[in-house]
Amino acid sequence: MKPLLFLVADYANMTAEGNLNVMGIFNSINSFNFPARHSSMYLIAKLSPELSEYGQKRTFTILLLDADANHLVEVSGEFEVPKGQDGKKPEVNIVFELKDIIFAKPGRYVFVLLIDKDQKDEITLYINQIEHPSLPQE
Repeated sequence: MKPLLFLVADYANMTAEGNLNVMGIFNSINSFNFPARHSSMYLIAKLSPELSEYGQKRTFTILLLDADANHLVEVSGEFEVPKGQDGKKPEVNIVFELKDIIFAKPGRYVFVLLIDKDQKDEITLYINQIEHPSLPQE
């Protein structure tokens, strides 16, 4: 199983025809205060299976780790690898929403993608503390 895409975005969905729509890809979040809460983000993974995997069940796990490797979020599920049709190699899309994620402090965070406990990819997410804009002096 090879990762083709692994990203974080403001929104994503799958159409009835199997098209993947992704809007607002990002890798940093700015906040004035900490702990910071991010109300909604989507994680998207597009995977390309090997021929020997067709028809098999696989487990995915996505972890969110802080800079000290503490687990903040763990999401997992199962999927069945589709068989190729008309000589076309199948793809597996994983799309899900994470709501109200709390980041305790600024710094580097990492989303890790595991397939059957084997790490396939990772995304670095930077959480930045920013200053409040100063009011104009009169």
